[in-house]
Amino acid sequence: MYNVMLVDDEEEVRLAIEKKINWQELGFNVVATAENGQDALERALETQPDVVMTDVNMPFMNGLEFSKQLKAQLPATKVVIFSGYDEFDYAKEAIELSAEEYILKPIDADELYQVFARIKVRLDDEVDKRRNMETLEKYYQESFPFFREQFLIGLIEGHIEPDRINEIAADYGQGIEGNFYAVGIIKLSFENQNEINNDTRRLLCVSLNQLAKERLAGHANYYCLNYLGNVIVLGCFERAEEYDEFVTDLDRICKLSAKLLQTNTTAGVGGMVTELKDLFSSFKSAREAAAYRILLDENQAIPIGDVEPKGAHINLFETDNVNQILKQIKIGSPEELKGSIHEFFSNLHQKGVALYQLKLSILEAYFEIIKLARTYDINSEDEKGDKDILELLEKVESLDMVEKWFEDRCFKVKDMVNKTRLDSTGLMIEKAKGFIAEHFTESDISVESLCTYLNVSPNYFSSVFKKNTGLSFVSYLTDIRLKKAVELLENTDEKAYMIAGMIGYEEPNYFSYVFKKAYGISPSKYRQQRGN
Repeated sequence: MYNVMLVDDEEEVRLAIEKKINWQELGFNVVATAENGQDALERALETQPDVVMTDVNMPFMNGLEFSKQLKAQLPATKVVIFSGYDEFDYAKEAIELSAEEYILKPIDADELYQVFARIKVRLDDEVDKRRNMETLEKYYQESFPFFREQFLIGLIEGHIEPDRINEIAADYGQGIEGNFYAVGIIKLSFENQNEINNDTRRLLCVSLNQLAKERLAGHANYYCLNYLGNVIVLGCFERAEEYDEFVTDLDRICKLSAKLLQTNTTAGVGGMVTELKDLFSSFKSAREAAAYRILLDENQAIPIGDVEPKGAHINLFETDNVNQILKQIKIGSPEELKGSIHEFFSNLHQKGVALYQLKLSILEAYFEIIKLARTYDINSEDEKGDKDILELLEKVESLDMVEKWFEDRCFKVKDMVNKTRLDSTGLMIEKAKGFIAEHFTESDISVESLCTYLNVSPNYFSSVFKKNTGLSFVSYLTDIRLKKAVELLENTDEKAYMIAGMIGYEEPNYFSYVFKKAYGISPSKYRQQRGN
């Protein structure tokens, strides 16, 4: 079933369209309706419809402007425009917006059926292209040229000697140049899909890679490749500000792939670097960022700067065992942390290394834990801990005893990291509320301006803000504005249109619409009732 949203400022028209045809018989569900372009855009971002059918003439935001903004944020959504005006300019603009169909009122049931039958064929064709095994196998066979792919993999893995990068790039890296670089890793999630076999997973990865290539085709300096069941995207930028656009593009791919491939994805976005030889660092931090999908919602991009302290140390050269311990301290469960610690000590025991080597390995691992604590500005009483472990290793009688002490220290750091993360999240939420309280009277306040102030990405902020307050940014802003409107209506003689401007609404009619939607009556009637 495909989801449809109907948009018209007249309720009877929306109801009539909904009853014109048997939507389910055609393969559609009407999941949402809206009465103007502003409401429709917010509802579309919430419900992610496959098709939107919208009138042209509506208050606050007309259908053409709504379609333009919708296509910018949900490019895969099909748009059907209908109007009572047989005017060439409307039809021309609809074509420029890549609308699927343009229908004249009054809408005929047979015509509506035929329009959506054609759209159903196109939607089915798009899904088939993504999931059809033969097509995916063809994509797999026709993947990127081998040498260019190997060059990119060598860069992100750090296997190319720095003094040879320019030499090899001259042959295989044409176009891979810029003042800044960043690596994104898009991971498919199969945790709850046990029925998917390895062949299907491999082909879904290829399809995700092809989807990313198609959606990023407009960016000459973005490069995609399959990498161990994931998709790697390399971004090359002239300006540092392009990094935010890179994050937004990967976020859109995650949301689109969830719809077309019906599989959850998460994009981790690494830190920005200025030289190709440092792409390994960006790649490692991208993997760190993607690991945070277990704490945040899937189907979004997660920049490392949003989830790790600024300037956090990335451990490039330690063993996998120590890296696993660091990972579980940050985002793992207690059982996973305990298991990683036990695996680290078991490996030391099985290697049969000399005693001084064993002590040195444990000491190095311990100081990695301390460095992690310091990146979170945690005072972990390092001097006392340092003295304890030195004394313990000096008179060690049992590796089990050292493991127990090491485990206690790791869990203390884990508790402090979790507390610091909660404190920093709470601080960010309070700063956001303060910003909204200070700027809600400005008509151009937006989640983007707020996130610029907070220095976080809009996707990360929206996810955390809703989790903590139960409201989206728009809902919270509306709530603050309406509470102020009520206060002004009750305590002043200002006209409703003046109050609209005082609380950030440029359109008095839209203020009245929002107020009535919240309180059931218009602002003027509210004042009359309170006066009585």
